[in-house]
Amino acid sequence: LRLAHRILHPSLPAAPFTDRATLLLSGSGPSVAARLVPSETFADDWLDYARTAEGLKDALYQVALEHPGGSDQPQWAVSSVRACHLPHSTSESFTIHIDQNGNPFSLDYFVGPIPHNGACPRRSRKASGAQSSPVELKPIANTTVALRSPSFPPLPQLRVPPPVTAEGKPVEQPREKSFLEKYWMYIAIAL
Repeated sequence: LRLAHRILHPSLPAAPFTDRATLLLSGSGPSVAARLVPSETFADDWLDYARTAEGLKDALYQVALEHPGGSDQPQWAVSSVRACHLPHSTSESFTIHIDQNGNPFSLDYFVGPIPHNGACPRRSRKASGAQSSPVELKPIANTTVALRSPSFPPLPQLRVPPPVTAEGKPVEQPREKSFLEKYWMYIAIAL
């Protein structure tokens, strides 16, 4: 399976996805394991995308999972992160969702660290204040690939149904006696 990537922004022409990595699956069924093998052009593409996204507000970096047997890009599973986080990322995480047969059908992609509010980092200014510093892209040191199988939510805890009569009506509990009905004999002795 192939993973592809691109930068998407409304002011840019729609770019096709380019190869990012190959996803190698070993095993089958629920015991499948995954490993990423980067493409030969990944490092150049990554630097180019970071430079392209530097001046664009609200640009997205998209990663797509090619479906088995399907090369139609609009049908691929896509996950996006804000492109402004690319130059500062030190880790990335891929979560590949697999069906009960071990076939991937979706993915989630995350980069880190990202501020809690998700805002883009502010550009630092040189001491002169004239120009912002050029893109200084750090290699991502930690890539995690996780496979997630479908899981069912916990079943609700149901209460025991009330007992019913032979006619199907709920059994009526006998009326509780009042205080005087319960203790009249003790009250009579005390008087």
